[in-house]
Amino acid sequence: MRGAIQKLTIGTYEDSDYKKRVDSGAFTAFINPTGYSVTYKTELEPGQALGTPKENKKYVASPSTDLQLEFLFDGTGVTEAFSGNKLINKIKGKAFKKTSVKDQVDAFYAATGQVDGLIHKPYNVILNWGDFEFKGVLAEFTVEYKLFNNEGRPLRAIGKAKFSESISPKLAEAETKTSSPDLTHKRTVQDGDTLPLMTERIYGDSKYYLEVAKVNGLINFRQLKPGTELYFPPIEKIA
Repeated sequence: MRGAIQKLTIGTYEDSDYKKRVDSGAFTAFINPTGYSVTYKTELEPGQALGTPKENKKYVASPSTDLQLEFLFDGTGVTEAFSGNKLINKIKGKAFKKTSVKDQVDAFYAATGQVDGLIHKPYNVILNWGDFEFKGVLAEFTVEYKLFNNEGRPLRAIGKAKFSESISPKLAEAETKTSSPDLTHKRTVQDGDTLPLMTERIYGDSKYYLEVAKVNGLINFRQLKPGTELYFPPIEKIA
């Protein structure tokens, strides 16, 4: 039996520490995006010496990551969750319901881009979709209206949203420490995980997987059971 479809959700926060939560479910996508793209950037400066044919770029910084998504806002009622066919809804035991494109767009922008009068800025947001999580702020939001009824009201629109990563220095330092290979980590085995893969995620190299197997008393480490908890000690203890 197939599980329920996980919808993309957006939670709102007053601060970039993400401690002052306003609403953990401020927006839930009516229709999930077909995909998303993440842009990682590296700022470099030329390091070319005079008379040399090629440049030796020097690292300067890693600017904030960007996230781009496209949302479909549909007010026709033809989607599964908001089917416009009254007979089908009646058979399924669902109430006939349509949410206008305007209401959907307004709900999205209220959660992500609208300036809150108390904090004098838009909210910081956390986007969650399955295992994916992104902390940031809305940088751009463009709405393309595609279909209209006889009165000129939009029935379908595509929203193109760009979010820029935004976390406080304190939170950034805490997250860096949490992912450090110099600390002990506990991880739960997920379906499809292998010990070399999990080891590489923690230490940046899979060569320590035999040592990790010994620490955890694994006999058949080639067949990890989902749900098993494994410990990954500081790298200096197994290197």
